[in-house]
Amino acid sequence: MIKKTIEYIKIPKKVFYTLLIIIVLLITFNALKPNTYTVDVSSLQQGLFQKKIIEEGFTEFTQKQIINAPADGISPHINLKEGDQVKKGQILLSFKWDQEIQITAPFDGSILKIFEKDQRHVPRGTPLLEIGNSDDIKVVANILSEEVVEVTPGQKVSIRKWGKEQELDAEVIKIESAANEVISALGVKEKRVKVHIKLLSKREVWNSLGDGFRVEVIIVTKESDNSLLLPVGALFNYDGMPSIYLVNKKDRLKLINVKVGAKNDEFVQLFSDVPLDSNVVMYPGSFLEDGIKVKIRK
Repeated sequence: MIKKTIEYIKIPKKVFYTLLIIIVLLITFNALKPNTYTVDVSSLQQGLFQKKIIEEGFTEFTQKQIINAPADGISPHINLKEGDQVKKGQILLSFKWDQEIQITAPFDGSILKIFEKDQRHVPRGTPLLEIGNSDDIKVVANILSEEVVEVTPGQKVSIRKWGKEQELDAEVIKIESAANEVISALGVKEKRVKVHIKLLSKREVWNSLGDGFRVEVIIVTKESDNSLLLPVGALFNYDGMPSIYLVNKKDRLKLINVKVGAKNDEFVQLFSDVPLDSNVVMYPGSFLEDGIKVKIRK
C-alpha cells in the first residue's frame, strides 16, 4: 500500500519516509503534551459582610378585636362598612335579645371585617365584626426552624415589596417558641416558626399599609465590617479541607487550604492570609491540579 502510494505521488522513498516519521512524531508530541486548561477567575473583596434570611411576611394590626354576639338572638343589620373609621365608645351595633344590647367600639380604629351581613338567628359567641387600630402595625414572618435559630430580638430587618420602592426599617421583637408544620408550595412538609417584627420607619411613610398585607422580609442575622470576602463559587473541598486555587504570575495553579467563616449567597468570610489582588479560580473542575499551567479566560 505504501509502495503504491509512493509510486502514485512520485516522490523519493527517503523523502516520503522522512515526512512520515515527522508526522508520527508530531502526533505523539501533541498527544503527550500537557493540556492547558482555560479557567475563569475572580478577585477577593473587602467590605461589609451580611448573612440574611429572606422570607414572605404579612402585616398585622397589633391592636384588634373581634366583636361577638353577646347572647343567642337575631344578628343586627350593621350600618358600617369594612374600612370605616370608628371612635372609642361609638355605637357599632344594637343586638336584640330579651333586651336591646348596644355594643360600642373598644378603641379608635377601623372596621376590618363584617362577618354577619344579613340578619339571622345566631348563637352566643358568633363573630359579628372585627375592629383594628392601624396606628400600630407589626409584621409576622414564618421562618424555617433550621434558620430561625440564628434569629434574635433586636436584629435589623428591611421590609420590601410592600407597595412602594422605599424599604422600611424594622427590627425583630419576638420569636415564638413553638414551630408549626406547614405544607410548602411544592407539597413538602416544613417546620416554621413565627417571628414578630416591629416597624421603625415613620408612620407617614407606611400610612397606606393595612392588616394582612403581603411583604418581603429581610432579616440580617450576621454582620461584619471590613471582612475579606471570597466568592462562594471559588471554594471547594480538598482532602476534607476548604480550599481554593490561585493563578500565579507564571499562569500556574497554586492549591491553598483556607480558613473560612459564615457564608451567604454570594460570599464566604475568608480568614486566611490571601492577597486581595489574587486571581482566584471560579468553579474549579476535578481535572485541575496543583502546579499545572492554565490560561485565564478574557
